[in-house]
Amino acid sequence: MELVTAKKNSKRGALGEAEVSKNKGILNKWLSDADARLGNANPVTKSKQQKAEDNFAAVGLPNRKTEDFKYTLIRTYLQEDYIAKNGGIPVGVQNFEPSLSLRVEDFQPLLSDDYVSVVLINGKYVPEYSRLKKLPEGVTIKSLFKALEEGNETAIKQFNTGLENTTNPLAMLNTALAGDGIFISVPENFSCPVPVHVTNICTGEAKSLYNPRHLVYLHKNAELTLIESYHSVKQTGKTFTNSATEFIIEDNASLENYILQDEDVLSQRNDVRHFTVNTGSRMNSVAISLNGGMVRNDPTVFINGENAEVHLNGLFVVKENHHTDNHTMVEHRAPNCFSNELYKGIIADNATGVFNGKILVYRDAQKTNAYQSNKNILMGDKATINTKPQLEIYADDVRCTHGTTTGMLNEEALFYMRSRGLNEKLAKNILLQAFAKEVSNTIKNESFRTLIEQKIEENIQ
Repeated sequence: MELVTAKKNSKRGALGEAEVSKNKGILNKWLSDADARLGNANPVTKSKQQKAEDNFAAVGLPNRKTEDFKYTLIRTYLQEDYIAKNGGIPVGVQNFEPSLSLRVEDFQPLLSDDYVSVVLINGKYVPEYSRLKKLPEGVTIKSLFKALEEGNETAIKQFNTGLENTTNPLAMLNTALAGDGIFISVPENFSCPVPVHVTNICTGEAKSLYNPRHLVYLHKNAELTLIESYHSVKQTGKTFTNSATEFIIEDNASLENYILQDEDVLSQRNDVRHFTVNTGSRMNSVAISLNGGMVRNDPTVFINGENAEVHLNGLFVVKENHHTDNHTMVEHRAPNCFSNELYKGIIADNATGVFNGKILVYRDAQKTNAYQSNKNILMGDKATINTKPQLEIYADDVRCTHGTTTGMLNEEALFYMRSRGLNEKLAKNILLQAFAKEVSNTIKNESFRTLIEQKIEENIQ
């Protein structure tokens, strides 16, 4: 493999000693805030976290000169006086912050008996309120800290394999500060018959910084449908969740991953995802971003084996003064593979949307088929979209396309519908729902797709 490159997150040169010292000071402050880190569970993990500390100190938080964060000024949302925390569980359970006054009934309606329901509070696994009766034998779901502490070989070996060489400062920060998260493992030759639904509850006081870390591992020929939903419950001030998840999909395994982001304006979320896709494996990821003060989705896919298939889809509905950024990277590192990427945006009011997507095809990745499309609708003169689709190709026998379109709703279609007796609001809603359906239709789980379409309808009213 001749090309050795990754997402370039900064064009800045090396920082001076004063800047590095300042970054170390910020990091040490956050390290002192946190009760415990994953490194306390296992010495191998500890060494990886120490390396991440050094890497973060060398670059610091992204600023206006950091190319990949050009349209999302992280320092606007994450200040140095934020307090790093490890998450927690509701009142009545040991070690939870009593000031939050969160009760089970506050989030119980978000859970479903149709799935294996896993509850995370501010990124920390809460087995007491999870519903695991339908969890098949052999499938592992537990706290990542606990898995590392118990010496789980897969957790220890795979932790940080995807993000070890990242140039993303927020991924480095997560690795350095992470205290817990969820670990999911599906055994070889096993198809999990019940979807796993991870319900993430964001709650807490102002200026809290959470760094949950998750690891999902599919052994050879394994299959899993993983649903994730993000909600705010009794949130009293702005929080920043800097989440990172590593997915390892071994040979001939299959992952369906559906994400609903539906938090309130006080929630600010940076979501780093790294997918490692191996020979003959398949993944389909669908991210639906509906609410949240600031949302940044940062999925990276490494296609490492032949005959793999990747689908990366997203819909973002942004309104009021909210900001949603989708920053994607698909790296074709092996021949005879396929990827398809579709992101659609609906931006209204004074909101801002971002799509920055890149396909990178290595020289050895001959016979690659890679497609990328971004389509956006602006619902007013003050709505903003920044879009930048990119192709970087080093192979000569490939089929690759990319493109973007942005515009208002079709006036002729609106006129036709109104001439048939529909009022303007209903006509617009029907057109927007049809626009969104191309993405929601990529969700194969019928009950979750129905929920998503209801949520989309509510958000475009």
